[in-house]
Amino acid sequence: MKSEQINCTRCGFVAVVGEPNAGKSTFVNAAIGEKVSIVSSKQQTTRNQIRGILVQNNAQIIFTDTPGFFRPHTALEKSLIANFKNSYKDADIILIIFDVSKKNSNYTINFINKMKIDDWQKVAVVLNKTDKIKKHYLFEIAKEFASCNNIDEIFMVSAKYNDGINDVVDYLAKNLPESDFMYECNKTTDQDIKFRLAEITREKLYNALFAELPYNIFVETDHIVETQTKATIFQTITVTKQSQKSIVIGKNGEMLQHIKNQAYKDIKKIMNKNITIKLFVKCRPISKCI
Repeated sequence: MKSEQINCTRCGFVAVVGEPNAGKSTFVNAAIGEKVSIVSSKQQTTRNQIRGILVQNNAQIIFTDTPGFFRPHTALEKSLIANFKNSYKDADIILIIFDVSKKNSNYTINFINKMKIDDWQKVAVVLNKTDKIKKHYLFEIAKEFASCNNIDEIFMVSAKYNDGINDVVDYLAKNLPESDFMYECNKTTDQDIKFRLAEITREKLYNALFAELPYNIFVETDHIVETQTKATIFQTITVTKQSQKSIVIGKNGEMLQHIKNQAYKDIKKIMNKNITIKLFVKCRPISKCI
């Protein structure tokens, strides 16, 4: 009986939620040890439920990186919120990421206290960006969260510097339900390669043109021509206005080249071979864009 308990595996879903720019994507990438979700200071750049997969000891942790919770106004924002709500209702563990540099925790605490949690679900809080705040403020914020309903554990981390991440991962691995693994052990995400490469370029696009572009910019990997030693990636950036197209291309194509150069390193790391990126920009009516 003891040997069965030792050899049993655990597997389950961890919903990573929080306000915009709390560091959710950075946390997931740090935990996985690989870029599976884009990181940008532009709010709400995570549109889909991005899954990162990590095997820790005898447990397979399936992270769901979600859009931040906020009051929606546009159709796109309402779609983001719908994705967000679906992401945590069936999760085994709900991981609340809070940016402690904001100091004001009222909105997140109010959200936690209003969450409808089933008996089988656990909720843990990750106080992120501890490198940006003095310790006495950090402990005050920790006390505020300790008074919330249903909180199982509170962690203090700096996802950017990979500090404290292992403690969170160990907690998750120990608290997931006993279950067979859902994915192959070497799999780090359930997203296909075309989507991952498109997301990297979209990240660089937003980072380069933070204020100039709206959210409904779409990047698609059209196809990949690949050999054992090299790959050529063809991608299309779709904008909704001709003025946006000019911004993305830049004077003499300089901005487009900059975006390509920024994406090169991350894409090469994923492809693990020499790469060439071919970027194209086209304009399409807003009703046809995501």
